[in-house]
Order: sequence, then C-alpha cells, then structure tokens
Amino acid sequence: MAKKKTTSKKEEEPVINVVDRRSAMLEEDELETVQEERLPSYVERLKQEAEEKDKKLKDYISAYKEKTAEDDGFRKRLEKDNDVRLDQFKANLFSRLVPILDNLNRALQTVDSNRDFDGLNKGVEMVSKQFSRELKNNDVEIIDTKNRKFNPKTDEIFLTEETDDPEMDNMIVQELEPGYIFKEKLIKAAKVKVANLKT
Repeated sequence: MAKKKTTSKKEEEPVINVVDRRSAMLEEDELETVQEERLPSYVERLKQEAEEKDKKLKDYISAYKEKTAEDDGFRKRLEKDNDVRLDQFKANLFSRLVPILDNLNRALQTVDSNRDFDGLNKGVEMVSKQFSRELKNNDVEIIDTKNRKFNPKTDEIFLTEETDDPEMDNMIVQELEPGYIFKEKLIKAAKVKVANLKT
C-alpha cells in the first residue's frame, strides 16, 4: 500500500496579500485629505490645539523680542540723558570753582610782586570764605563736633588722650580736620581727637 504524503495545514492555506493601489492613483492633496479624514476626532483636536499653542508661542517670542528692543533703546537713551546731565552738572560746578581759583592766583601774584604777606593772608581768607559760601549754597554742611561723643558714622579718630573723668570717655576733645555732609550723605569724615577713660 502506498503512503500518502501528509502536509501541514499551514502549507495548504494560501497566503493572500492585499495591496491597496487606490492611494497611488490619488494626488497628494487628495491623499492628505483622505489620511486626515481617517484620524480620530481626539487626535484632530490635539493637533489643532498644538498648532494654536505653537502660534501663540511664536507671537509671545515676537512680542518679547520687540519689548527687549524697546527696553534696550530706552536704556541707551537714559544713559545718554544721564551723561548729558552729569556733564551739565560738572560744567556748572567748575564754573563756580574757577572764580575761586582766580582769586587764589591773584593773592599769590600779590605776594610775588610786593612780598605783601598781609595781602596774601587777606586774599587766602577771602578765598576760604568764598569757597565756604559756595559749599553752603550747594547744601554741603560742616559736621559739628563740639561738645559731643565720637560717632563712627561721621567721625574718624586720629588721636586719643587718656582721661580720669568717666563722663569724658569717648568725647571729642579736639577737631583736627572738619568733616562734610551733602544731603545726609557723608563726603568726608571729621578727623578728631577723642578722650579715652584710663583703665
């Protein structure tokens, strides 16, 4: 008896491949439309939201760049205005200082030509008064050091002297150089001699 060949089920079943050639016949625009139509509604919604957010982001970036450019322009104008104001202030200050220098030079010329030391003394005194008046007119005040205790915010200890009196401890005994304040801002600390209690 002849044996029959046995074949497996897999070999017996035909393999069918389906190739959809309809999309190849469509033009690109129609193909994209067909593919978009196939997207589920939530994917379409997410895609639309992403496009809107991308557009908003681009708008924000553009607005930020414009604002930054405006700020840079404003900053440059402000710096230029400040430079102009500073130059005007300096010119105004020097216009007040030059006459004082002129008076000081006149006093020196008087001494050179006549050997008049009394005239020199009067001239220097006049310049000192003129300079002090100019400082006062511009809100520069001399720090008052008389009959008070040492203040580290306005004073600088230059010398010390010992004392037996406890009430005199840390008191200013002598002003060696005056200090100056401009609108509550320290320009120069007063150099002072301060009493220290003996220990």
